[in-house]
Amino acid sequence: MTHVVILGAGIAGVSAAYALKAQLGPHDEVTVVSDKPYFHFVPSNPWIAMGWRERSDIAFPIAPYFEARGIKFIHSGVKRIQPDVIQVDLENGDVLFYDYLLIATGVTGMSDAIPGLAEHTQSVIHIDQAERALAAYREFVRHPGPIVVGAAEGASVLGPIYEYAFLVDADLKRRNIRERVSITLVTPEPWPGHLGVGDEGGSRGAVTAALVDTRISVICNARTVRVDKDTIHVVELDAAGNEKQTHALPYAYSVYWPAFGGVPGVRNARGLVNERGLVVVDEYLRNPDYPNVFAVGACVAQPPAGKTPVAVGAPDSVYAIQKASEIAVQNLLALIRDEALVSHVPQRAKWLSDMGSTGATYLSEPQVPLRDINWMRQGRWVHQAKVDFEKYFVNKIRLKPAGPAPSVASRIAEVVSRLQAGQSSEPTPSLQTGGGKPLEIRLAQDPCFELRALAKSVGRDPGALAAELLAAALTDAKSYLNEAGVDALAHSRRELLVEELPERQPGVEFHGGGT
Repeated sequence: MTHVVILGAGIAGVSAAYALKAQLGPHDEVTVVSDKPYFHFVPSNPWIAMGWRERSDIAFPIAPYFEARGIKFIHSGVKRIQPDVIQVDLENGDVLFYDYLLIATGVTGMSDAIPGLAEHTQSVIHIDQAERALAAYREFVRHPGPIVVGAAEGASVLGPIYEYAFLVDADLKRRNIRERVSITLVTPEPWPGHLGVGDEGGSRGAVTAALVDTRISVICNARTVRVDKDTIHVVELDAAGNEKQTHALPYAYSVYWPAFGGVPGVRNARGLVNERGLVVVDEYLRNPDYPNVFAVGACVAQPPAGKTPVAVGAPDSVYAIQKASEIAVQNLLALIRDEALVSHVPQRAKWLSDMGSTGATYLSEPQVPLRDINWMRQGRWVHQAKVDFEKYFVNKIRLKPAGPAPSVASRIAEVVSRLQAGQSSEPTPSLQTGGGKPLEIRLAQDPCFELRALAKSVGRDPGALAAELLAAALTDAKSYLNEAGVDALAHSRRELLVEELPERQPGVEFHGGGT
């Protein structure tokens, strides 16, 4: 019997737990440990901080979904990892012994590294912080003033600082108070849109143009040195790393992205982590000194893509974390089965950033060295794609494990029963007049007569009835899909969505047009 312990119940940990339990033997065990009893979709935290999402939209108790799959869940923080004796000590007093350990705890923000940062600024790394940021923002809009959105020296995954700045701009315009608020973005990057990637590509001009269009000021090569109650002190360096200028930025509201460090129970694990408490791994996502210990997600120590005047951490995304999780699972199983391991590089890095009613997408391929493909596009389709991805991922986590096939007499039966009872239903567009491109369906003669006869018997238009029955049949059909089928369906749906929207036409680049 093999026992795999997974630390963390976030995007990486839950995905890995589901995959491992599905592929391990019936007598093997998977145990997940988390200091929080819920899963939450971290990329939507900026929306929480703007009041555009409720906590219940992106967070829910995870124990029932683990239990349905036969995965043991322990709600407790990690006190200590002892890899020499293959043991994890938990804060609740439990001791877990493992054959394989997968660390996916996420990170903690090192806000204490800058005096006053934790005390005077908001953060959106965790959902609780995002809710506090929302409360502070609602107070701010009653008494508007300058806003500073920033990232500390060494901060990683910098896409959210741009996303939040653009979201604030969009929200203030909706409130008709944008003219009363200045927005300044403070970043350690050498230029806007660097994102820790290290190559300009088309991103520098694209992001700069977007900032100009939204009248968001930016200070690059910025090292934040101190935060007072109403002033943020920043030193701007030149390309050689010498002090160029100092800034004393007044603010009435500020959100900052601190540098990442390991969570308390992980950062003290000698031989596993670097000086910031992030887990050191090789190209197979396992620790070089303890090959039965793997790590994925933001808790992994990643080297910067290149040297910059002010330290900039490496990028990451849900896409990259998903891929890393898949490869970590594959390699863990390979060790068990004595098979060859697979490197996790190169791979692509993707970001979807919301800008209010529009959005921006960024693609780099491969992730190492992150220089072969480098482009950014914008438009309403990106905003919709991010909304769609959030729904897809949350629904995937909530997906029930394979079980008995559902009854055929389900949604279609409901439709027919309602028709027989003479009850009105929600208006449904016909197959010829629906949104997007018309869907032409050719029926053989017998089904066509049957449809027309059924429609006549219940007093409905044949096209409207066909559309309603088809929608019900699709709902039933999707209920038969397994997890791989759900993934394929979601992927195909996003591709079709992007193709249908007008902003996806050739030549519509992120050129600095209005947002």
